[in-house]
Amino acid sequence: MSPILRLEQQAMFVEKYNRTCFLFDHRLHEHPIFDLANLVDVSRRLPDSYWSTEVSDVASGWGDGAQGRSLPDTIATMGESNSLVLLKGLERDPDFAPLYAQVIREINDTVGAVLRDDVSIGRATLIVSSPGRVTPYHIDAEVNFLLQLRGAKSVNVFDGNDRTLLTDPELEAFYAGDFSAAKYKEERQAEAHVFEFRPGHGVHIPLHAPHWTRNGPDVSVALSLNCSLRSNATTAQIYRLNRLLRKSGLRPQPPGRSPWQDRVKAVVGAGVERARELVRR
Repeated sequence: MSPILRLEQQAMFVEKYNRTCFLFDHRLHEHPIFDLANLVDVSRRLPDSYWSTEVSDVASGWGDGAQGRSLPDTIATMGESNSLVLLKGLERDPDFAPLYAQVIREINDTVGAVLRDDVSIGRATLIVSSPGRVTPYHIDAEVNFLLQLRGAKSVNVFDGNDRTLLTDPELEAFYAGDFSAAKYKEERQAEAHVFEFRPGHGVHIPLHAPHWTRNGPDVSVALSLNCSLRSNATTAQIYRLNRLLRKSGLRPQPPGRSPWQDRVKAVVGAGVERARELVRR
């Protein structure tokens, strides 16, 4: 396949990667593998996927998944239902793995060593959603490259470094396992970067940047490429320890304020997690 990204965008990737969100162009939507009929068959090979027909709005958070229909049936009827499907593990699927390998290689080459040398785990998730469906406000523990393949949607991205918007207690709860910990603040909506997404558009979402989407009038298919960073592992561990300290009535310093405290917390946090693992065993 010809190059997926446009080489003339490299300076923008280098300048803005993991600093701010930005729109870019790609050619992945030209591939027929993302047709809805094909995805019905693909879904049978991806048993760890998530799907939901629960009513969803911007502030609702992630549900457990209301699965009244099977995953293949849910995808086949996306046009008539209010459904959200996350097809997980595409990077391991025999049909999608070569495409994933190409696009992630091009992203690594475009951004450079700051991404390539920092990635610990890469994942690919296909997001299939019904007309008008909202994907609720949330954050991710990875940097994200979202590529629109079918349909249209509005993508709203906020500043993940603004601690009046995304608070330290919210981050602590998120890393403790509450994936709906980031709370939507309607009065801050005007601060969002809003991208009107069409096939061939991509957006980079930095680590922890809150975001939510609303579909247009057609079924939407998008590819989410998530990269876990080695440089974030200690930060996550400190947030988990801070959660315990806060629940004990303390007011812990967030990561990055005190290097010596961060070093101590990293050691203590690792010990706590090892002890918990031993107890579970």
